[in-house]
Amino acid sequence: MRRGSSEVPAALRRALSTRDKILDTAAQVFLTHGYEQSSMDEIAAEAGVARRTLYNHFDGKKTLFDATMARMWADMPLDAIIDPTAEVRPAEEVLFTIGRTIARFWAPPEAVAFARLVIWESARFPELSESFQVYGREPARRAVSDYVGRLSRDPVFCIDDIDVATAQFIDVILGEVLMSRLVVAGRATLDDDRCDYVVREAVALFVSRYRRHD
Repeated sequence: MRRGSSEVPAALRRALSTRDKILDTAAQVFLTHGYEQSSMDEIAAEAGVARRTLYNHFDGKKTLFDATMARMWADMPLDAIIDPTAEVRPAEEVLFTIGRTIARFWAPPEAVAFARLVIWESARFPELSESFQVYGREPARRAVSDYVGRLSRDPVFCIDDIDVATAQFIDVILGEVLMSRLVVAGRATLDDDRCDYVVREAVALFVSRYRRHD
């Protein structure tokens, strides 16, 4: 019987499954041992794949780390969230959606541990900091900045410095959900209620500062 066009070929399913298994394992190995002490051989062994299979997917440790980082940041798709909603919803709702996405991304301890890993290792491996910027921090900030730029053209708001306004909004959130946890390893995942409270406060501060009152 002919397969439906929507079915994924078995070989592709296996390839995707192997890649996902490698990335899952690599994340755990990097977090457990750090970047310098992690090896491709160990990751292959922990993932249960042949060394050759690992290198068929990733040509080296840095490439594998980049892919692990990119997959982590894919959980914060701000462009995909902002673009469909920015024109049809009130600013407070869009800002809350943006902020909640940021807060819940950083809520799990694993996300904080990755940030800690990059900070700790980047003195010896500055390329890790570059990956952190390229795959996550800069695209996320740019997406928020683009939306704040839209608000600056709205007569309801008065925003003279888009970069500062963007930083104020994001950093109010990160100060609670990320920065305070970077120096205290092992803190539990922040629950959704706490994340939402922090975001509501950040939105209230932003709107109070930049909405025109005349």
